[in-house]
Amino acid sequence: MFENGIETIRADFHLHTRKDKEFKYNGEENDYIKLYVKGLVDAGIGIGVITNHNKFDENEYKAIKRAAKKENILILPGVELSVKEGANGIHTLIIFNPDEWIQNGDNHIQSFLASAFAGISNPENRNTRCNYDLRTMFERLDAYGKDYFIVFAHVDQGNGLFEECKGGMLESIAETASFQKRVLGLQKSRTYSNLGKFKEYFDYSPALVEGSDPKSIAQIGKSDKSSFLRIGEFSYSAVKFALQDYSNRVFEDKPSNNHGFIESISFQGGRFDGQTIHFSPSLNTLIGIRGSGKSAILESIRYILGINPQADKSYKTDLIKNIWGSGGKATLLIYDKHGRKYYISRILNERITVLDENGDDLNISPLSLLDGVQYFGQKDLSTSADQEKELLSKLVGTSIDNEDVIKHINELIAMYEHMQQFSQIPSQLSELSTKIAETKHKLSIYKEKGIESKLKKQSAFVSDKAKITSVKSEIENALSSIKKVVDNYSQIATNLPEYKSEYNSDLFLKLVQIVSSINVLLENIKKSIVQINKQKDDAIDVLNQLEQKIESLAEEFAAVKREIQDTSIDTDAFSEMKLQLLDAEDRHTKLSETLKQKKDFVQLFLSSVRQRNEDLNSIFRQYQEEARKINEAQTELKIDIEFKGDKENFKARIKADFRGTSISDAKYSIISTTFSDYVDIISELVTNDGKRLQDILSSNEYVKFCEKMAEKYKELIQYQVPDKVEIFYHNKLLRKHSLGQRASALILFILTQNNNDIIIIDQPEDDLDNKVIYDEVISAISKTKPNVQFIFATHNANIPVLGDAERVLVVDFNESEIEVSQGNIDMLGTQKQIIDIMEGGREAFDKRKMIYTSWRA
Repeated sequence: MFENGIETIRADFHLHTRKDKEFKYNGEENDYIKLYVKGLVDAGIGIGVITNHNKFDENEYKAIKRAAKKENILILPGVELSVKEGANGIHTLIIFNPDEWIQNGDNHIQSFLASAFAGISNPENRNTRCNYDLRTMFERLDAYGKDYFIVFAHVDQGNGLFEECKGGMLESIAETASFQKRVLGLQKSRTYSNLGKFKEYFDYSPALVEGSDPKSIAQIGKSDKSSFLRIGEFSYSAVKFALQDYSNRVFEDKPSNNHGFIESISFQGGRFDGQTIHFSPSLNTLIGIRGSGKSAILESIRYILGINPQADKSYKTDLIKNIWGSGGKATLLIYDKHGRKYYISRILNERITVLDENGDDLNISPLSLLDGVQYFGQKDLSTSADQEKELLSKLVGTSIDNEDVIKHINELIAMYEHMQQFSQIPSQLSELSTKIAETKHKLSIYKEKGIESKLKKQSAFVSDKAKITSVKSEIENALSSIKKVVDNYSQIATNLPEYKSEYNSDLFLKLVQIVSSINVLLENIKKSIVQINKQKDDAIDVLNQLEQKIESLAEEFAAVKREIQDTSIDTDAFSEMKLQLLDAEDRHTKLSETLKQKKDFVQLFLSSVRQRNEDLNSIFRQYQEEARKINEAQTELKIDIEFKGDKENFKARIKADFRGTSISDAKYSIISTTFSDYVDIISELVTNDGKRLQDILSSNEYVKFCEKMAEKYKELIQYQVPDKVEIFYHNKLLRKHSLGQRASALILFILTQNNNDIIIIDQPEDDLDNKVIYDEVISAISKTKPNVQFIFATHNANIPVLGDAERVLVVDFNESEIEVSQGNIDMLGTQKQIIDIMEGGREAFDKRKMIYTSWRA
């Protein structure tokens, strides 16, 4: 058995040895077997079929088989039989099941050859034809009641099937019983038109395989093309099944693994203590009776990867605690799509550790190493049945970046806060205009009574002090702002001179000079700050000097006040009113200037709105593209998606956010359909004074609406109206199907995702019938598993058997520990466990046998 289930092995279906007359060996007698096996090893051959011309030597076969087994090479017995058909005979490779044809001291292969060449001299000559035509050959072989299969040799060349059977011969051969059941391959096929003829006459296509047909050890494995088989153990039955399922198991080139996967999980402590469970990069199935511990393995993987459970959180948390035990630890060995190895480990209730193959702690999320990990524990799928958008987001969200959307949302919030000031400016200007008029009117009384001229000097000094104080504040504010910036950027790119560019050193030399000049300027700014700070002190000194002058004139100003005999006039209030007038006029001027900027801010706001909508639409198009891929991947499922289309969600959100405004349900409906989202409503308020909103609401409702908007604008701007996602299953809305049908659609939905490295599902067959599993689920798994690692815990035998599971893990629970038996679907022991443990196991293998013509379960 292979550690990770089924592996891809190079096979040579046409080997000769020195027992063949055409094979040349001049070396030492005792070195022959060793050198022959070395030739197989050097050629990278893991499966070899000895097919000498019209001859089989049992002793040599067994000697090569024993030596090859030590090198993990499977050797099968065969013969290249020259069948009496066509002008020169058809060379036919017969591969025998060694457990049946060579047993208990009986060599039935030799018995067959003896009868085939009875009365014929020189049978070992490659051109000597046997007594049998194809029809008779099949009859005589079948009469033994033992298993075998046929590969026609060098089919397009001399003694090949197509070369010898021209004209109508192929059509007559097609009527031969057992042909389709036994002929599993064509060797060295190079002519497509001949393959078309085969398909036309025999109504099926066999596997296309290769063999080196060597005439010496040096020629072993030397052929222009190669064959690779995916098998789970070194056995005749595994090789035969690979040829029967050739579209999934036979390759001209060894397939490369282009997706990340979990290679193994190892446990220290707890119920799995000391065990390492290995996984295949393709389909893995965990089987066992209910309560055996299958879910514990999947939940352990989830916990190590840091994926939060979607349903039954407390149960799944307690399960990990119970299975791992205090201080328990588990480690995942994973490979990313580039073939790099990582160790992800976790101790119960501790942080996740990610190490590279050198043992360095990377301090990164384990999910960042993989292109999508989808996990659905028990009941997770059922909770997703009515959450189409959430499910779509879960499947594709890891590949979609919304940082730009967040950036523009923050910009909108900041600009809206600034623009709220604009809305208050008209009333502030009105108040200031009133205050200015009232103050001027009061001051006019002082003028009429001739008092203004007497208080002119004192008033001027007070005004001067106010102006100097205002200038001092501006200097301090400017200095503070400049210092904040310079403190953050005192020097830039200080380590640039240490950087060495391999190809652009001349450009980096220029860049170093540029940065050096900038840093000099920054230093000059720092020096300027020191100078400005000194100038600020000088400004303070000017203020102090003025205050000293005012203090020195205090008696003069008091004398002036005493000269004024009008008791109806408050002379002390005059200066205060003059100051108030100056302040009001200054504020009025600044607010008027600020109001002129509103138009520019509105344009900036609308620009951010447009960019945000473009970013949202870009994300939508990514979802739309994923939906298109799903729709094209199969015919049962169809996904429609509409940009910002979930108006029911928007309406419900408006009702919740604006509760207490007395707005009716009908008006909420109109608002939700009139405006695309809250940002659209805010844009209406900013640019159009809310006229469309006022057409919907009463004046009282409008005022309350705007008050709520002003209170909650941050969270309202952050809210995004969801895209409307509708999933159709067999042309009917998913939500209108039964629970079982919805489950079928969701499973199909998940399995069609090629952009995920790993998909883990606990009991995907829940609520599904066997017909759905076979017709749709198994088909989707078979199509997707070369590019996605599946890890399923299942009670349904069809999934491991018809899904052709590369890894089958049999989980067994006892009082103190959980044991895991590791096998694959090719292993007879694993097949027996499936039949013994799983309901419908034998029926699944019967169906497999029917599909592939022959299978010995």
